[in-house]
Amino acid sequence: MTTDPTIVVGIKQVPDDDEVRIDPDTGRLDRSSAPAVLNGPDRNALEAALQLRDEMSGRVVAMTMGPPPAAEVLEVAVAMGCDDGVLVSDIAFGGSDTWPTSLTLARTAEYLDADVVVSGEETTDSSTGQVPPGIAAHLGWAQLTYVEELEGLPEDGQLVARRDVEGGYERVAADLPVVVAVAFGENDPRPAGLHRKLYAENEFEPVTLDADTLDIDESRVGLEASPTNVGGMETIEGVDRERVTVDDVDDLVEELGETEVLP
Repeated sequence: MTTDPTIVVGIKQVPDDDEVRIDPDTGRLDRSSAPAVLNGPDRNALEAALQLRDEMSGRVVAMTMGPPPAAEVLEVAVAMGCDDGVLVSDIAFGGSDTWPTSLTLARTAEYLDADVVVSGEETTDSSTGQVPPGIAAHLGWAQLTYVEELEGLPEDGQLVARRDVEGGYERVAADLPVVVAVAFGENDPRPAGLHRKLYAENEFEPVTLDADTLDIDESRVGLEASPTNVGGMETIEGVDRERVTVDDVDDLVEELGETEVLP
């Protein structure tokens, strides 16, 4: 592990999942139907990255991919304590699914000379959990997923993750460089201080990176390079359930004995 590691946090602007709607014609999210907010699990990723910096020193850089308005979530990250923020934005990236998105973010991590990439376990607008492993695959890095806690071992050049397993937990060590996906709700994200909020809103300017800067072949990103397809969508009507009220246990046993068991 380097003396001052660069910890890059992937964050995303998503539609508020309490208000977002699905376009019935395309089967895709109608992003204009809800206000844009910071993806909830990414707050846990930010806190994990900041804790890692507090433990090991170094710097934390937030990165987000999207159109120019997506820079708003970088302001949130900087207000929480990130040292800098990067907006990855190019019309060529429009329509990218998880595979070209993870490629783009992997190239961004390389550009930033990252030692660690941290992200939330998934995003609320797709819930695939595919981007962090995809970044690791494109980079050929180790990965630690569904992480509850992180511990740095600078002398060994490793990170140790605590992960929940049935009946307990496990501790897994990985050599750097590494991609980390933090489980939702596993820490308490710190509030932004007033001076950091003022700086983020009034002085902070993100660095913007496009496909040319990242040396990305535009044929490998965007909608045409995305293998995901919406096969169809239909509304399922609820099933009417028969309800019987009984007065005592004997009647209940009799009813259960007459109930037809479906295969």
